[in-house]
Amino acid sequence: MLFAALLVTVSVSLSAEDIWLWPIEGKKAGEDILYRPQDNIGEEFNFDNLFIAAPEGTRVLCPADAVVGFYTLNYHFTLTSSASFGAVDKPFDEAIAERKAEWRANGMDVRAVSIFMGLNIGDKTLWITGLHRDGTLPTGTRLKRGDVLGTVGYSYRAIYEPHISLSVSSYSKADDPMTPFGLRSTFRKPEPVPTKFHLTREEAVADYQQLASSVKEIYPSLDDLMTEAEYDAFVEEQLARIPADGIALKDFAKLIKEYNAVIHDSHLSISCRVPTNPKEQTNGMGYFYPPLFFGQVAVSDSLNDHACVVLIADSAHAAYVGRRIARIDGKPATDLITITRRNSTIYDAGVTSVGDYNSCFWNSIDYGLELGLQPKGKTIVYEFEDGERLEMPLASGFLGNRKDRDKWWNARKTNRYKNSQFGIRLLNDSVLYIGISTFGLSQVECDSVVDAIHAAERDSIPFLIFDVRNNYGGAPDVQARLTRALLGRIPDRPHTSYLKVNAPLFKSPTMNWPEGDTIFKDFTPVEGRKGLYQMHDEEDNSATSTIDSLGYNGRLYVLIDSRSASASAFLAGAIKRNDRGYIVGRETMSAYHCENCVKFANIYLPNSQFSATIPMVRVVIDETVSDRLPALRGVIPDCNIPMSEAEFHYDGDYILDRTLQLIADGTYLDLPIPASCQGWTFLPYVLAALVILALVILALVLRHHKRSMP
Repeated sequence: MLFAALLVTVSVSLSAEDIWLWPIEGKKAGEDILYRPQDNIGEEFNFDNLFIAAPEGTRVLCPADAVVGFYTLNYHFTLTSSASFGAVDKPFDEAIAERKAEWRANGMDVRAVSIFMGLNIGDKTLWITGLHRDGTLPTGTRLKRGDVLGTVGYSYRAIYEPHISLSVSSYSKADDPMTPFGLRSTFRKPEPVPTKFHLTREEAVADYQQLASSVKEIYPSLDDLMTEAEYDAFVEEQLARIPADGIALKDFAKLIKEYNAVIHDSHLSISCRVPTNPKEQTNGMGYFYPPLFFGQVAVSDSLNDHACVVLIADSAHAAYVGRRIARIDGKPATDLITITRRNSTIYDAGVTSVGDYNSCFWNSIDYGLELGLQPKGKTIVYEFEDGERLEMPLASGFLGNRKDRDKWWNARKTNRYKNSQFGIRLLNDSVLYIGISTFGLSQVECDSVVDAIHAAERDSIPFLIFDVRNNYGGAPDVQARLTRALLGRIPDRPHTSYLKVNAPLFKSPTMNWPEGDTIFKDFTPVEGRKGLYQMHDEEDNSATSTIDSLGYNGRLYVLIDSRSASASAFLAGAIKRNDRGYIVGRETMSAYHCENCVKFANIYLPNSQFSATIPMVRVVIDETVSDRLPALRGVIPDCNIPMSEAEFHYDGDYILDRTLQLIADGTYLDLPIPASCQGWTFLPYVLAALVILALVILALVLRHHKRSMP
């Protein structure tokens, strides 16, 4: 079931008495909507939910006369899957506290456990999640319009500010949650659309032009990638590649992926999944993969010195691990990386680390997918740099020894914790480690991290490792608080920030914004600048007094990698902007100076049934460009560690262990040494000085003794 291409604006013709009361006490209908139907929440498509923000504890009101039809405690793992735990027959906080440990052990964010209620209103059922309430509401209870249902909590784990969620069903089918409140709606009922496996040239050109024109109109940072003239020329060149007799859907998908490889962003996504054509599913046909898993890795400390090597093999071919590949099926190894580069699209501006990471971990798999459906027994030919040629049948799955396969999988679990969003541990008497896997921390969790930073300062722990690898971001207020806690009494250097959009209203049809709505009413033009802006005053936190002002004044090491995005990049960038710590790892996925986010437009391409999510707001954090913070790049580490074969096969945390070695070697910024570090850091130098002094004294003694001899 897919969706119609154009947004149909629902006509609001309800009488005043039929319009439901907005459920957030003291607010007007439509205020503080976070996500509408047809929006994306991260990479998830929100079909029919209306998410509304409000301060935690705000009263939630019954929108109309209703009967309670459903009442339970609930947790949503995804937008389409959840677990229920029965009705709450005791105070809400008490019920949660009793089961916190059990739920956390199952990977649940306890913050998002809430009451889920179904209210029968005429022929509709209103479903509300995100409620807190101490008393139960038995099914069959009759409620009046305006009765208090409970208070605002959290409905969904992927949304970090307090909120509730509404959805509506009629006769057990999803219905519109916006029109009953008198709002212009973005909801559309699903309609069956036959899948096309071949597009005419006209259909393909129409879809490509719709995508290209929407990005040009809406995406606020296109000129970071190319000029408008270059963009127009690129689009025309791509359109010219579409054959006159049409194009297979899978080939059109490749064309769109090539577009996405050029027009890329850490918050822009284009979905072009191609279903398997039943006509191609003959006996023995399927997807097969290289039996010797290969990837592009650095072969020296240079970021530009790469080779294609075998990384995983079965026991019979273990001797091939580490061998350099010259060609595969006649294709030069240097060309194989373009396959993965084309699929590397989720990164900002000139960031290079994402492509490097994917070329190591996904190059081999991408090659198998690139081949498409193949007959069973199809072979692959490896040609190695020493001249050896090896022909082997393609494999039906991921081969190789279990140990190396586990390393491949576990690499994506770095800085992730089974029952928590963060980890705190002393690595030795001198080094405290704090790992944050998301900035979607609750108040209590954030307090725990800040307390650990303060404790490190009070206990004079000389070294703190703060890890934001594999952290895709989260709540800006959490990031800001942790940054302040790390900076402490060190003044945050002033920086100018602002928001930019291209226009207040867009012509491109979207799935999630009502047609004709002025989205950016508060943005205004700035003389000499393109687009509309919300300019902010220069930010200077040096005089700000906060509960986190104690800070940490020892030697700080921040770990980042190619999956450090959004808030992670902002925290690492602030540390680097203030020369406050030493950055280790790999360039962040998100750019330092700005990122594109906040609001998104969902575009649907009707002929191919592909879709795109386009960020609408350019969020500029700092316009100051320097050698340490170059333009159009992510946060670049002071110690940049390229992806190598040694790391791929390493037992343990390679970057963390490299950081411990840096600490042992005394490697840090060329800055004054904090008092808390002096005793530990200068110990080697003190010992050396004592040795030299002892040798000098010994020499003087020997000289005196020699002179005194008869």
